[in-house]
Amino acid sequence: MIRLYAGRFRFVIALLLGLTSSQWVLADASVDRVVGKAYDLKTGALLYRETHTLNNEIQNVEYSEPDGQVFGHKKIDYSQSKTAPSYTQVNERNGEIVKVVSNPQKITISYQKNRESQPEVTSLQFEQGMVVDAGFNNFIKEYWQALSNGTKMDVKFIVPSRQTDIGFTIARSQCKPGTQKGAECFSMTPRAWWVKLLVDPIVVAYDPSDKRLLRYTGRGNVANKNGDYPDVDIQYQYLKAPVKDSGQKVTS
Repeated sequence: MIRLYAGRFRFVIALLLGLTSSQWVLADASVDRVVGKAYDLKTGALLYRETHTLNNEIQNVEYSEPDGQVFGHKKIDYSQSKTAPSYTQVNERNGEIVKVVSNPQKITISYQKNRESQPEVTSLQFEQGMVVDAGFNNFIKEYWQALSNGTKMDVKFIVPSRQTDIGFTIARSQCKPGTQKGAECFSMTPRAWWVKLLVDPIVVAYDPSDKRLLRYTGRGNVANKNGDYPDVDIQYQYLKAPVKDSGQKVTS
């Protein structure tokens, strides 16, 4: 039975964890970009890099191989909602394409598994507590005080691959070994028993002084060429833009 569930919901578990690729808005004007290095949680090998930039309410993410070759992009639009944004993600490794369009009435989802597949499209009625992709980070920041005080909060994550939502509980938790000293950590645990059989809780670490994401450990949302989603340890760096003597940004 476990094998049956694993096959059926393989992509559910991976894609509902869209937060791994774009968990924040770059609110600090001094930060030019954020770079996350994703390591295999078992072997420690570098799997890919993700580079985040923000222009007003549009966030862009570029995915690259360890050798620097770009293989994917994501564009996130926060104009309609901070916790349920619209987004498009393209993975050129296997041809996977995800599109989510969010508004106060409904969420429209388009999912294409690979190059050989056709897109599947559906719409869900918007409900309170729905969270889409990078909106997870804004949800934590919005309810930071309550979560830090030990309150557990339930959310519904949109799952593009199954065109539905799945319930998770967000709560304060212990940090993983090796996390920066003084970090504040939270876990995301599935409420359904069959999802618990397939994936360990995700743990994210923040710097409490500025609420910047420092680390993510758990199932990744970026597939390899075989369409598999490894467990990852993503560590983030916040980079300031270099300046010329005139004080203007140096364009690269």
